[in-house]
Amino acid sequence: MDEDNPFERPSTRSDDASEDEQAMFLDDLTSLFDEDEEAPGLPRWEEPDDAESEKGENWGDLADRAPVWREDAEERTLTDPAALGGAAEGVSVFEDPEPTEAVQFPSVDRVDEVLSLDTAGPPVATGMVDMPPPLSAPPPAGTHSPPVTAGGNLTAAVVVGLLLGGLVLGAIALGERVALGLLVVALLIAAAEWFAALRHAGYHPPTLVGFVAVGALPLAAYWRGADGMVLVLVFALFGAGLWYLSGVGRDRMLPNLGVTLLGIVYIGVTGAFGGLLLDRPDGAELVLTAVILTAAHDIGAFAVGRAAGRTPLSKSSPNKTVEGLIGGTILTIAAALVFISILEIGPFGDASGSRSDGVVLGIVVAAVAPVADLLESALKRDLGIKDMGALLPGHGGMLDRIDALLFVLPATYFAALVLEVI
Repeated sequence: MDEDNPFERPSTRSDDASEDEQAMFLDDLTSLFDEDEEAPGLPRWEEPDDAESEKGENWGDLADRAPVWREDAEERTLTDPAALGGAAEGVSVFEDPEPTEAVQFPSVDRVDEVLSLDTAGPPVATGMVDMPPPLSAPPPAGTHSPPVTAGGNLTAAVVVGLLLGGLVLGAIALGERVALGLLVVALLIAAAEWFAALRHAGYHPPTLVGFVAVGALPLAAYWRGADGMVLVLVFALFGAGLWYLSGVGRDRMLPNLGVTLLGIVYIGVTGAFGGLLLDRPDGAELVLTAVILTAAHDIGAFAVGRAAGRTPLSKSSPNKTVEGLIGGTILTIAAALVFISILEIGPFGDASGSRSDGVVLGIVVAAVAPVADLLESALKRDLGIKDMGALLPGHGGMLDRIDALLFVLPATYFAALVLEVI
């Protein structure tokens, strides 16, 4: 064992160890905690003298009796309250130096005046950014409110509709070829709107091929019948494929070809049935019959849906209602009964046909026209647009106006074949 190390004890204690050695060991151990041999520079906690504890109970006496560090004892003498952080004399720690005045609320006689959000006084500046007013809550599921149309838009829609009706009647009165020319112009405008919508949605279709095909289809149907339509479709497919094989089209071939051929069939092929009808005897009256029934359906669906529409018809078109569908169906059948069966407009109601043929055609148109409307609404919803165009005030674009007619034309043609009218 190292005799100079006071902390080291022998591994074994001898029974005959002298009492002097044990006393020396204890003296060395207690000397480490002696207050007089503390390390220099270290502060020491000093308790107040008990003799001083019975002095006066004023603030200075309490402060003097508080335990302090030895080295700060001379510097810290709290004889008055001002020594606490430079506070003013007589100020309490728990006292509010400037008490807030009580807010005086005006007396009211009714509870709803207290709960009202309207305030008569000027707005209070809070230093916060004003938040916009909350949006109105959506209507509950299963309910539907009819679309709100401003009076000016409704007037414009009626005026434009009357002008279009007069233009169609004038073209039909001038003969089949004038009516065919008007049909081609309408289809080309609709095709332009279709391809513009595709480009807006991110597609890059071969627009030139689509234009040529849509314009050629009704002409080929008028001069060469159904065989001419098939020939135009074959050349359209060949031209669209060559568009990409030659390097003119560099984007994705499959989706762009798909939307192009869809537009050709949706606008060109269905519209070409107007050319097939115009090639028949009384062809102008057949087209007029299709136009009248389509207009009757649109007017009935719009008027009844606006006045009493509550039940949504389809998710693809929230503005169309079941009530509007019923109104359009009733008005279409009524128009077929009056204009075709009674007034004998067109070959469906003439002496060679049955009076019921007009009603049958009205039922067919009433079933086909809403499907055409819903299909165009679904296409617009997928493309992310509200209207195909803005050419016709109150109606949208040309395709928005003739979407139902595009399906009514082939329906009229096949109904005439089945009923042996043509």
